[in-house]
Amino acid sequence: MKAVLSFAVAAALAFAGGYGFGRFDALPPEPAPGGPAAAPGDAAAPAANPHYVEAGQLIVPMLEQGRTVAFILTQVTLEAASADDALAVRRRLPHARSAMLEALFDLAGHGRFNGPSVDPQGVAAALLASANGSFAGPEGGQQAGGVRPVRSVLIDRLLRQDNTRL
Repeated sequence: MKAVLSFAVAAALAFAGGYGFGRFDALPPEPAPGGPAAAPGDAAAPAANPHYVEAGQLIVPMLEQGRTVAFILTQVTLEAASADDALAVRRRLPHARSAMLEALFDLAGHGRFNGPSVDPQGVAAALLASANGSFAGPEGGQQAGGVRPVRSVLIDRLLRQDNTRL
């Protein structure tokens, strides 16, 4: 019983430490007091700091002749160029997730996940186009100048789980 309790406490401490470090590491650096203002083209300008929006897991079944032969699991993070873009992405995240799920279903339906290797850059490009496509139209209010709020799609996990029960 003591071993189970000590394992649970160790796991909780490890999780809390990782979470705390991630929150601390995600904070933008403080500008030096009295320092010169960053030029617009400077790499240290605040506009150059990316903002991330966690989109969560997306799971899509792969179907053959009406049977589920595998599942595709993806863990996705969306990168926005500014805090305003990140806020816009958070507000429309259910729509972006829906569009990305449709893109994954389309990729699975066209056999892009069949075979021994998958092109993660191709999957990310399809997810980027679908996520930004969810911001077009009257509800999404595509941003001025045709700028897309999602700058890139980062795939944290892309895995195929074969279904052994057929």
